[in-house]
Amino acid sequence: MHYGIDVGGTKTEIAIYDRDWQCLDRWREPTPAQDGEAFLTMLTRLVQQADDRCGGQGTLGLGFPGVLDEQGHLVAANLPGLRAWTLETTLAARLDRAFVIENDSRCFVVSETGPGGAAEGQRNVFGAILGTGAGGGAIVEGRLLKGGGRFAGEWGHLPLPAAAAKRYDLPLLSCGCGLEACLEAYIAGPGLVRLHRHFGGASASAEQWHQAWEAGEKSAQRARDCHLDLVGGALASVVKLLSPQVIVVGGGLSTMDRFVEALSGAIAEHLFAGVEIPEVVRSRLGDASGVRGAAMLGAAASAGNPVVGGHEKGRP
Repeated sequence: MHYGIDVGGTKTEIAIYDRDWQCLDRWREPTPAQDGEAFLTMLTRLVQQADDRCGGQGTLGLGFPGVLDEQGHLVAANLPGLRAWTLETTLAARLDRAFVIENDSRCFVVSETGPGGAAEGQRNVFGAILGTGAGGGAIVEGRLLKGGGRFAGEWGHLPLPAAAAKRYDLPLLSCGCGLEACLEAYIAGPGLVRLHRHFGGASASAEQWHQAWEAGEKSAQRARDCHLDLVGGALASVVKLLSPQVIVVGGGLSTMDRFVEALSGAIAEHLFAGVEIPEVVRSRLGDASGVRGAAMLGAAASAGNPVVGGHEKGRP
């Protein structure tokens, strides 16, 4: 069996998969985000429960928000209780098995290139998540791109282009990462709300913005145009750097009316002649992608196989 764990700021999910990547069981617990010891105890309990249900040990992969720094500490704004722990070393002493830790956005792209995913079998794929944040990950020639600092793919922390800031008279907003004017502050769900207010709207959530847009409100339409321009420009930068065959879009904003369908045109506006526009598709596995991708990474590592894109069906 293969276990995946998807850690969130409020809920942590564990799922058990068979070798054909059929989910056999899954359950959640509240995340004790402020208490590192309680969190580690919870993870240990979840894995033991999975072993009890399967009658033996399964392979294990864990997806976390944020990144691991050079000292092995997790840098994640919504899990402050873990900041003091050297995560991999501490978990190794508790879990009694090999495991893999990866960023949740990179788990997403691994899953979407696996069996049944939106980019199944493709060897050059970028996964872009747009929800409460803007995260991403890339498969390059069938392998997950990690980079030296293990944060490759963080497209949401590209800077706001000066031309866009001037075009829309945008303010320079602080980002949760500590930098100023990261794109995430404008293109994630809360950023779309900020754009709506910037253009004179009064929404308090992305859902309220969407209702205003459907009603034909001019400020909501202006916010959508600006948002598409910013997202298209950011993904065009990804295309220039990585040349993916497919871009898979996930997260809550990917479900907005005609948003994904409009992205190819928005990307094209920021590319020069001769650059091929990749296919842009919506995530096929939705909220299940992160936990399944974590399980796939754990299974691949256990098998000594670093290749995680283009899986043979039914094999890790």
